[in-house]
Amino acid sequence: MKKKILALLSLIVLLSGSVCLYAEVLKVLGAYASFGGVILPKITHTAIETVSSIDKILNAKISVDFGDYTDSTATARIDYSVDSGSVEQEPPGEGITIKNNEEFFIQLPTFLESNTNVDYQIVIDFRDEQGTIIKTVTFPSGTQPQHAELTDTVTKDVTASAGGVVEFNSGNQQYESTKLEIAPNALSTDAQIIIKQLPIEDYISSTEQMAALYRVYSIPDNIEILSPIKATFYYGLNPTSNKFVLKYKKQDSDNWKDISMSNTDLQNKTVMAYISSLGYYGIFEKVKEEDKNYRPKKRVVVKGRDVFRFNGLQQGDSVKIYNTSGKKVKEISSGDADGFKWDGRKDNGDWASSGIYVYQIKVKGKLISGTIAFVK
Repeated sequence: MKKKILALLSLIVLLSGSVCLYAEVLKVLGAYASFGGVILPKITHTAIETVSSIDKILNAKISVDFGDYTDSTATARIDYSVDSGSVEQEPPGEGITIKNNEEFFIQLPTFLESNTNVDYQIVIDFRDEQGTIIKTVTFPSGTQPQHAELTDTVTKDVTASAGGVVEFNSGNQQYESTKLEIAPNALSTDAQIIIKQLPIEDYISSTEQMAALYRVYSIPDNIEILSPIKATFYYGLNPTSNKFVLKYKKQDSDNWKDISMSNTDLQNKTVMAYISSLGYYGIFEKVKEEDKNYRPKKRVVVKGRDVFRFNGLQQGDSVKIYNTSGKKVKEISSGDADGFKWDGRKDNGDWASSGIYVYQIKVKGKLISGTIAFVK
């Protein structure tokens, strides 16, 4: 009997030790899972360092690997500050809903209208079933933002023997940027190759519709192009046509010359051609001849000096004016003896800001769009 009691006590002690050991093992495994064992979410994003001061749009391309948080819901936003100003959030609120390993874009269409730079961070919040945030991941980091400068010019030193790619990063990662692909020995000498984007309001006095304008030049300025350069030009978000003509003119000339294009990429908003000269390159839209009757002949108007006149419109037709962010600033639903016209005032009577505007004419049941420039 005594031996049975001792054996039973030994078993109890052994079981107690096993339970304690098992508890310790669980504690260690739990600590490992909480720290080294968890695969953390990862943000994939090519940082934007320059943004076109003409287009003024930052459009970030992002993908997120949820790691071990695949059962969570996630939202994405960009926190940003402009010109050392206060931090803002886009989109407002909790952000946009995202999926695991799916590419998406967040666009900031208006924040750069009067600024010269931006600091931004991409923030992903992971939530449980109750909507409580259980993990936040930030790019580049929680303390270090990504800095992007507004610019209209990019410069690159190109060695003649090696060639190179000169790329103007528009800041819009949804579409391909403007770039020059220079083959080895295509230049007569080493040089700085420069791409400068120009505001089209300075060059749209004609009735032709221009979508984008660039100047390509070099330092020194007397280099020769020995073999054609592959040039891709981004034409922007606001053209009214899907057919384009690429034109070239020398710096001291007013005559545009048509350039044979190799490709128009409607998905990436670009045209491509092989060029053999430095100078100005404009992307012009092909506009239907009859539509010209309704479009304003003046493409640039200065505050208080003149107005945009839309011709040939009747009762029931209308004109809507939008800024480049898509916000309507003026609607004209009836005209007078002079016809339909816009002097630069918004619907509330305030003057619009200087810049490019998109007009949309509704006439005889069809829509005709184009761009104009107002100078305040």
